[in-house]
Amino acid sequence: NNLVANAEKLGNYLIDRLHELQMEFPIIGNIAGRGFHLGIDLVRNSKTKEPAVEEAEKIMYHCMELGVAFKIIEGNIITMRPSLIISHDECDMIINALRAALVGVSK
Repeated sequence: NNLVANAEKLGNYLIDRLHELQMEFPIIGNIAGRGFHLGIDLVRNSKTKEPAVEEAEKIMYHCMELGVAFKIIEGNIITMRPSLIISHDECDMIINALRAALVGVSK
């Protein structure tokens, strides 16, 4: 079913889209990952790298309300491991949910 190829292709797509969000929202300090193993470091200040713990939790719950679930490690790092059979549209759903949550936290 080309699961590895799908993970590489759509994983790269997700990382590219996350970098677009990073340009828009300074709370995103770093994005790391490969394939469908992704991490998003949330910071209160891009210079001091102070962890955005409260904001991470708010983002997580907002995304859950929109149908996107993930875990947070170390209090401020969003970890995503989508299914290997995820579609392009479902990747967009993840990005749209994150954007909505980031807008809500940025207010």
